[in-house]
Amino acid sequence: MIIRELNQRAYDEIRRRILDGEFIPSSPISEYQLAAELKFSRTPVREALKRLGEEGLVWSIPNKGTFIAELSAHDIMEIYQVREGLEGMAALIAAEQMSEKDIQLLEKEIALLNELKFTGRVDEIFQCDIRLHKLIIASTQNIRLGKILATLDDQMHRVRLIFSQTPDWLQAVIQDHTTLVEKIKAHDGKGSENAMVQHLRSSCDRSVQIALPLRRSFGPGSSNGGK
Repeated sequence: MIIRELNQRAYDEIRRRILDGEFIPSSPISEYQLAAELKFSRTPVREALKRLGEEGLVWSIPNKGTFIAELSAHDIMEIYQVREGLEGMAALIAAEQMSEKDIQLLEKEIALLNELKFTGRVDEIFQCDIRLHKLIIASTQNIRLGKILATLDDQMHRVRLIFSQTPDWLQAVIQDHTTLVEKIKAHDGKGSENAMVQHLRSSCDRSVQIALPLRRSFGPGSSNGGK
């Protein structure tokens, strides 16, 4: 039990650091250094890195070491393609069957986004955005849909960090979500689907604009990373 707890603690901490952007994409990650910093033996750190590799957050290259997985423009486009299809469908279903109580919860999230937009509290803004999307997904009552989209949560956290570097990103999010909620409230299925797809495509375009220069800066062969 103690070994399992240590493995989990090491995993949780390394995963948190990756998702919070504390490591540069493509940079090497040292098992020895992490063990020293976290005050763990190498075994739980090694097991954590193995698990994170299975989840696509780190890469292990034979005879070279372990590296923080970069999130390329292609990765971002793949993630959004999946979300477009599934969340577009979720928005359509939500417009058809979402309860008035849940629609009011969506409106509260929009109001909260407007309250937060001048505060700079980005983490709270992200959580508001996540809750809004999850409310729509949950309204479909499709458990498999929710589970599939949940597999993208970690990658989407990293995408949000990229997305939030674009100009006027929050105003775009608020406007897109306001339009989406209005369509759902009007029980306009097709309009809700289109609003969701348009929102995700716009978010994808913004993220890719940032990811491309990051790829050039930190990709293999650059002077800043991947060595």
